[in-house]
Amino acid sequence: MHRHLLGLLIVITTLLSGCSDDVDIYEPDPLVDIENQFETETLWETSVGDGVIDVTATLNPVYAYDKIFVADNSGVVAAINPENGKHFWTQELEVQIGGGPAVANGLVVVGTQAGEVIALGAEDGVEKWRKSVSSEIISSPAVGEGFVAVTSVDGRMTAFDAETGEQKWFYDQIIPALTLRGNSSPIIAGGGVIAGFSNGKIAVFILQNGQMAWDKTITQAVGRTEIQRLVDIDIRPQIAGANIYVASYNGNLVSLDARNGEVQWQRELSTHQELNVSELLLLVTHENSYVSAVNRDNGLILWTQKDLHRRRLTAPVSVEDYVVVADFEGYIHWLSRKDGSMLSREHLDSDGVSSVPLVIDDKIILLSNSGTLYAVKKK
Repeated sequence: MHRHLLGLLIVITTLLSGCSDDVDIYEPDPLVDIENQFETETLWETSVGDGVIDVTATLNPVYAYDKIFVADNSGVVAAINPENGKHFWTQELEVQIGGGPAVANGLVVVGTQAGEVIALGAEDGVEKWRKSVSSEIISSPAVGEGFVAVTSVDGRMTAFDAETGEQKWFYDQIIPALTLRGNSSPIIAGGGVIAGFSNGKIAVFILQNGQMAWDKTITQAVGRTEIQRLVDIDIRPQIAGANIYVASYNGNLVSLDARNGEVQWQRELSTHQELNVSELLLLVTHENSYVSAVNRDNGLILWTQKDLHRRRLTAPVSVEDYVVVADFEGYIHWLSRKDGSMLSREHLDSDGVSSVPLVIDDKIILLSNSGTLYAVKKK
């Protein structure tokens, strides 16, 4: 069986299963009845393309230049007014988008499942350049400091000049024979590119020339079977101050010194969802859809919400005094930031939500699997 097809089956299986050495498919836990402490309202909604066909693609809305930028699998990229949901512009690329958008340097950049990197003008959506890479892209590119960096599913990272699209350098990483279908989205910060790989390593590269500054294995592959030995880093590293936070599947949540990769703390925690840095907290959705708040200084878990077990939650986001996640049936769940208790639940879209919610002031922007973009807020 093709490595990536098998990887897709593993993603589906693990999303439906709990943390165990045996891969069993379970139904998600039924929702626990709650009495809403407050209600929410939908401020606006707008259609963006045909929606999410491949849930392993990384298609998360981004806020920049006073606009919401969003893409869908069918090739639609749009800039949306956050106040009313009206489209500033819409571009139909007629390719399957697997990662993006990433927005900076006046560009909106997406990666395609045909192995292309496409840069559009943020102001008008006009295509600036299009370049090919070595294989499919299913993670968001990174844009910043005059560069575009992208990781493809074969483990190669490629860097381009943001203005011209000229390839500046690439790096090949040896990846295991079997991996999850997913990639870590790189980040550009402080003259470097930070990325995680499917072999459980995180690395920092000098942006100008691609030279590796350091790398660190955050999870060692252990176990007798290839499935047990999966240690993919499929999430975007997060940087806050002098620390980098990253986590892997079947592995650890780790805080690293950004200067040299020295481990500050680590704890066992498996996830394939993005981390959220919120003041002194790290907010984490576990592989089994538990949600936890972790102390950024020492890695101690402050609380864990277990009532949404196996509901295929999105990454968590923080808005005011709340932590918000959405699930595969299209419910939005509001948790207490203080202790993780369930405060409110509303149904939004029967096709479900898999993209990371976006917070703009007191509004939460959600892209449903149906291709509808919603703006929601607490009443």
